[in-house]
Amino acid sequence: MSDKQQLDEFGLIAELLAPLADNEAAVRLSDDAARVAVPEGNDLVISIDMLVAGVHFPENAEGALVARRMLACNISDLAGKGAKPFGCMLTLGIAPYWDRGWLETFAAALGEGLKAYDMQLWGGDTVRAEQGFAGLTVHGLVPEGQMLRRNGAQNGDDVYVTGTIGDAFLALAIGGDAYSAPQPPLAFGQGLRGLAHAAIDVSDGLIADLDHLCAASAGGMDIVAALVPLSEAGRAYGDLQALVSGGDDLQIAFTASPDKAETLRALAARHNIKLNRIGKFMKSEQWRATLLAEDGAEIVLEKRGFRHF
Repeated sequence: MSDKQQLDEFGLIAELLAPLADNEAAVRLSDDAARVAVPEGNDLVISIDMLVAGVHFPENAEGALVARRMLACNISDLAGKGAKPFGCMLTLGIAPYWDRGWLETFAAALGEGLKAYDMQLWGGDTVRAEQGFAGLTVHGLVPEGQMLRRNGAQNGDDVYVTGTIGDAFLALAIGGDAYSAPQPPLAFGQGLRGLAHAAIDVSDGLIADLDHLCAASAGGMDIVAALVPLSEAGRAYGDLQALVSGGDDLQIAFTASPDKAETLRALAARHNIKLNRIGKFMKSEQWRATLLAEDGAEIVLEKRGFRHF
């Protein structure tokens, strides 16, 4: 790699990142801090996701794919909270083999994503790292007191999930947009405010994330395997256990009262979202999701989802 192919820290900021931060809060990254005023009547929702090369994306992934995955994973967190994107801070650990071309494609895809999600870049930090990583601290807005939480599920609630499950797991193995260009159901998540009792974005695997919701809401779920939505490719793959634990779906799972079913179907249709009811939540001493076969027997899973370490 020649010197001409490399950018130092200040060159990276000035040439590639500052143009993405042309807003009042960041002023093209001309300061070492951002000043942000939260609009009156809103709560600030803050989340962070870090992606590491060789763990959360392939070592040889192009810069554009890393930027799109980083954005989508963080936007998915906001979608699961019913929040509207507001601004973000970037953390970038630049691997030795991430040359200028890699960084240019990363910055270009990041800029496209920020524009698509109407989210401002406020600043961040860049370092050199032996193992590359990229992350965002995202800030979203919700009307005061209306953030969707994991701990509100009520006895007898229906359990729903958006989209199809397992496509990102399959796409990582064979290629496809479900992994390289995911589209979290952001607007639908905002529409769930006041309808869903509890919600979570599906990122570590459907069953693992339902387990998190169960633990927070102090109850259990019966999930009917035949109702878990699969794409044609997922049905052809046939290994349901792998699909429900593979992770990276970036969909929303939530619970709601049965009397909200018609309203939820209308909301999904309005946003062109596939929505499926997959089970029931019950207050119980068993705080986990149980996957049930057609005969009602539990399908015992060797793996329930992705673990970061």
